[in-house]
Amino acid sequence: MFIWNILNKHWKKLMFIPIVIFLLSVGFLALNTVTKGSFIEKDVEMTGGKLISIITSDRVDIGAVERVVGSAGTVRVASGITNTILIQVPEEYDEKEIIEKLDFISIEDYSVKQIGPALGEMFWHQAQLAIFFAFVLMAIVVFVLFRSLVPSSAVVLAAVSDMTITVAIMSLLGIQLSLSVLAALLMLIGYSIDTDILLTSRLLKTTGSKEEKIKSAMKTGLTMTATTLGALTALYLLSETIVLKQMANVLIIGLVVDVFTTWLTNVGILRWWFEKREKRTREA
Repeated sequence: MFIWNILNKHWKKLMFIPIVIFLLSVGFLALNTVTKGSFIEKDVEMTGGKLISIITSDRVDIGAVERVVGSAGTVRVASGITNTILIQVPEEYDEKEIIEKLDFISIEDYSVKQIGPALGEMFWHQAQLAIFFAFVLMAIVVFVLFRSLVPSSAVVLAAVSDMTITVAIMSLLGIQLSLSVLAALLMLIGYSIDTDILLTSRLLKTTGSKEEKIKSAMKTGLTMTATTLGALTALYLLSETIVLKQMANVLIIGLVVDVFTTWLTNVGILRWWFEKREKRTREA
C-alpha cells in the first residue's frame, strides 16, 4: 500500500506535523483570549441575548442582512436543503422589527431564542467545567487501562490535540460555541480516543511485529473513521435542524483532525517507545 509505505518510511518526520499544528493552534487560541476575551466566540446561549433563526430557500446576501441588523449583531448562514440565517443580537433588540426589514428575503419560518446574561454566563462556566472533568475522567480511565506512562500519555496527548486543533479551526470558520457544539466537543473526546485505544491495545496486547500490528490497527481505525464521517456528512447535508448541522460540522472537523494526530503523532510516539524498550531488552 503506497500510503503505508510512506508512513512506514518517514514516520519520524511525519509525527511532528500534528505537533506543530497543535502548537500553532494553542498560539491562535491564546491570541483570541488576549484580543477577544475568550479563546472562541460564544453563541447567545453562552453570553445572553437573542438568537433569531430564519429559514429560507432563497440565496442569502449576508452583507444585506448585516446592514439591516447593524454593528451590534452578528449574522451567520447554515446551508443545506434550505438556508438558515442565524442573527444574534442583544436582548433589547426587537426581533419583529428586524424581520419586517428583511422583506427582500422569502421567510418560510423563524424562531427566537432569548437567554438572559446571567444564565448565559452560568452556561459558559458549566461548559468549561464539563470539558475539564471529561478530560480528567478520560485520562484516569486510560491510565488505569494501560498502566504505562508513555502509551497512556500518548492517548491523552492525542485527545488534547484533537480538541485544541478542532476548536482553533472552529474559530477560524466562525463557528460559535453553543450548547449543541459543546455536546459535539464532548462526543469528540470519545470519538478521538477510540482509535488511539485501538492502536495502543493492538501494540501492547497482541503478537507479531510492530509494523504489522500498526498496519492492522490503521486499517481497522480508518475504516471506523470513514464510516462515521459518511454518516455525519449525510446528517450535515440532509438535516434541516441547525442543532444537528452544528454537531455534525464539529464532529467532521474533529474526526479529520484525529486521523492525523492518531496515525502520525500517536503512532510515532509508540514506535519510538517500542524501539527504546526493545533496545533496553537486548542490552539486558
